[in-house]
Amino acid sequence: MNIKLKYSLAFLIVINLQINGQNYNALAKQKENLIKESEILNQALVETKHTHINTLEKLNLINTKIELQNNLLAVYSQTIDVLKLEQNEVEINIIAISNNLEKLKSNYAQLIQISHRSIKGYNRLLFFLAAQNFNQLIRRLHHFKQLEIDRRKKYKEIQQRQDEFNKHKQLIITKKAEQAELALAKKTELKILNQTKDDQESTIQFLISKKDSLTKVINIKDLETKKITNTILDFIESEKNKDNNLTPELKLISSNFNSNKGRLPWPVNQGSVVSKFGKVPHPFLSGIILMNNGIEIATSNQGVRAVFNGEVSRIIVLPTGLKVVIIKHGEYLTVYSQLYNTTVQKGQKVKTKDYIGSLHEDHDTKNNLLGFQIWKGRKKLNPTHWISSH
Repeated sequence: MNIKLKYSLAFLIVINLQINGQNYNALAKQKENLIKESEILNQALVETKHTHINTLEKLNLINTKIELQNNLLAVYSQTIDVLKLEQNEVEINIIAISNNLEKLKSNYAQLIQISHRSIKGYNRLLFFLAAQNFNQLIRRLHHFKQLEIDRRKKYKEIQQRQDEFNKHKQLIITKKAEQAELALAKKTELKILNQTKDDQESTIQFLISKKDSLTKVINIKDLETKKITNTILDFIESEKNKDNNLTPELKLISSNFNSNKGRLPWPVNQGSVVSKFGKVPHPFLSGIILMNNGIEIATSNQGVRAVFNGEVSRIIVLPTGLKVVIIKHGEYLTVYSQLYNTTVQKGQKVKTKDYIGSLHEDHDTKNNLLGFQIWKGRKKLNPTHWISSH
């Protein structure tokens, strides 16, 4: 193998290891986020079991958990594949290092032999004194000095290669241990997934047996959605009649809100989206389409916070007694529903991450799902496009 080919191969191995390292880091981050979301859903499910209500919400939690578990299993599989690829590349690198190490040792041995032959049969002092002139003496001194330098250099290279070889061998052991750990985690997660699916089936059967009461729940939710929507549209119309132009301050807030698309904080400290934006088929009732003007977020945190600077425009009380807070951000509105209580008043200015209410009281769980909407004028926007990806 020529020198250019060796360097090209080494370069490709380094590049592949860097790419795989980036892939591994991305997968590790994804795995961490999925596990966090799963823990949030588990807590919400535990609290739902205690209340023995909101069975449709429970099913949404279970369905989201199954989706997360499938994603987590996929991440485990991808991570194992990346680790196997890294292991193969490290093994290839070990072979190259081993071959290079053998050559270095061989060259070092030859250098020792040359050094011994150079002074064999000579007394070193007499060898120098026998020089015919000063220049020859200098050349002889330089010769022996260079031999010594070369020997030390080769010895150092051998030590470095040996250390590199040992590190790569240890890296192989680490990669194999990580693969074994992930395989065990995957097996455990698969078992939990099967248990979750059993829970899903039993919940569906329970809901089917309570179909009449379930229809009432859906109708109540539709009425709540209509009330929130009508209040928003009435507010937009009243604002339009007041003034067709935004003030410079409101224009700046609108611009800043828009420029933060995809980076807005979550309205809760930690959460998981369990009901998506737009038209969604009912989980098991065929022919029934549920319309969601925003998203629903499951959370184990009771505090709800504003996602941006603004002004509280409306506070609505729903038929269930739960409350809705609407905050104006220039042209934009954010809507926070299913609150047990509120800590703000109409007309109050709020800043990003200011708490505006809670989902339940301490020691008295009322609700673990937050409804969250974003509007621009009369247009409903998908909140998942606006909040950060954790």
